[in-house]
Parts: sequence; C-alpha cells; structure tokens
Amino acid sequence: MDRITKLTDAEKQLLDAALSIELYPDADPEEADETLRAGEKMLPTAENLRKRGELIQVTEFGKKAKLTDWTAAFPRLLEAGLIQFDDGVYRLTAAGRVQAQQARVERIGRRFSDHLVRSAKSAAHAEFCRRVFGKNLCQADLMDMVQLEKLLAVLNLSAESRVLDLACGIGAIAEYISDTTGAHIVGVDIADKAITYAQERTRKKRDRLEFRHGDMNDLDLPPASFDTVIAVASLHYTHDLDETIRQLINVLIPGGQMGLFTFQYAHESDSPDVVLPENTDLARALRNHSLDFRTWEFTEQEIKIWRRQLQAARELREAFREEGNLDLCEDRIEECGIDLPRAEAGRKRRYLYHVQL
Repeated sequence: MDRITKLTDAEKQLLDAALSIELYPDADPEEADETLRAGEKMLPTAENLRKRGELIQVTEFGKKAKLTDWTAAFPRLLEAGLIQFDDGVYRLTAAGRVQAQQARVERIGRRFSDHLVRSAKSAAHAEFCRRVFGKNLCQADLMDMVQLEKLLAVLNLSAESRVLDLACGIGAIAEYISDTTGAHIVGVDIADKAITYAQERTRKKRDRLEFRHGDMNDLDLPPASFDTVIAVASLHYTHDLDETIRQLINVLIPGGQMGLFTFQYAHESDSPDVVLPENTDLARALRNHSLDFRTWEFTEQEIKIWRRQLQAARELREAFREEGNLDLCEDRIEECGIDLPRAEAGRKRRYLYHVQL
C-alpha cells in the first residue's frame, strides 16, 4: 500500500465528493441531473462522484469554479487504501473517511473565512442585515432579532454564565449576547480568518469574549467548562451528530443547558413527518443520549425572512456590485430560490431546541 503523505487538490476533491454522497445520497430535485430521479439513492460511481464534486464546487465557490483533473486521483487513492472499488462503485475506507472529513472541514473553513470577513467589511451587507434581520450582526444564517430575543429569554443568561458558541463566525452575535447579558462567551469556528477578525474586533472585551479556531467535530475543550451551549443552524455541518452531542454534554456542567437552532428538510423519499420537531435528526440524536427537550417553531418567521431577504438583495444588488461583492448578494438570492419554496411547501421547518441536562 502506497502511503500518501500529502493529498493533492484532486484527491481531496474526490474524497470530499465521496463523503458527500455517503452523507447525502438522495438526489435532490433542485440539484439532480435529469438522468437522476428525485429520491433515488446516488451511487458513488466515477460519473456520479464527478457530478457531486462539480455541485460542491459551484455551491461553495461560485459558478466559475472548476474541478481539477481527477485522472491520477482514482488509482492513487485506491493504491493508498483510502477508497475501494467494487461492483462499479467507489467506497471510502475507514482511513479514507478520516481524510475526507478533514478535506470537507478545510473546504468549508476556506469558504466561510472568505465570505464572513468580506461580509463584515461590506457596507451593502450591513444594510442588508439591518433590513432583513432588524440589526446588523453579520448574520450568515436566518437569525433575526425575533429569534435572538427568544433565545435570550429561554436561556436567561447572566454575568455568571459561561457560554460556548459553536460556529460563531466573526462573533457579532456572541458579542451582542455578551453585551446584553454580561455572559462570558467562548466562540469556536473552523473559519480561521473569521476568528482572527473577531479577536481583533473585540480586543477590548477580552475579559468576557474569547474566540478560538476549532472544529465542532473534535472539540478540544476541558470537561464541565461551560454552563450553556449555543448553536445557530450549525449542527448540520457535523460528521456525526450523535458524537457532537456527546461532546457537548461533556463540556457542560451538571444542570447545563443548550440552545440549538436547527432546520429539517423533507426530501421526496422522506415521510412528511420527518419535519415534525420530535422526528428531526437533532431530536433523534438528543433522544439517543436520553435528553429531553422543548421546542419552538420559527418556520413562519423563516418564510418572512426569506421574502425580506429576496427583496433586500434585489434592491441592494448594485451596491454589492460596486463593492466587488456581487457574489455575496447572488448567493443570498440563490438561497431564496431554493429554500423559500421548500419552507412554503412544508418541506423545510425551523426550530429552536432547549435542552436542560
């Protein structure tokens, strides 16, 4: 077996695509090639791996992004024992899955570092957030002030609280929460440039705001070091939701709490009931750890936000273009085209989960 000491871009892309098909095998109707019917399982053939790789590149890096040549990547990864080939399909080995997960983390980290820092420096994006969310906190998700105030009411934080904010981005939401409640907050994100930006921006508040580069899939934090965990629509990026929940339990003190915003899709092959709060992926993971929870639904609020987002993005398009940030605006418009119809049709729902240990 040939040991690969450093993966090429082509090899990382191939492993990333294989992991994507493993995690999300359903051919989504908005994303599927016309030869694939919605709801069918996508097998990791060479052709489908390239299709998924192209989709990832477009989704993450824009429509001009291209895959590198994978010709040499297939035999190299086979020889190294990172993938295996059987009956016309390629599968990740255990070692390959580890490498694929790291490639995925690197890709997502690069994407969010660029987008988050550019968004934070954009006057057009600041105005966009004010119009859509009620306050500019450089929101990457749909966290408007209605939801944020509900979260604060549920968590009831104080100056004695010690909070972990997963996938904190540039830390503006964490800063607002800390300014409002006095809580000490540690923000963690894989987007290293966003973390550096957050550290520099909040330097004078270091007594209650810390930001660290880290991966929610492998939290390097002491046990029982927080009383509260916050995650805003970030847990769907985990490799293993059960394992992430286990790690969150570990970093919480006895009696600690979690405030978790999540969303759930119902694909064509899913039962419509999968979007109910007791049936979501997060609900199942919490029950696997014998955790009870309360939920509040924000789907109607999300629909209102999507509609405001579409209007604001269209109105501010030229302002984004003049800054050289047109892609940030177009990404927002594209998101509306995908998720607004899903939410309106009941195939996507948004919830806040509160968990008390």
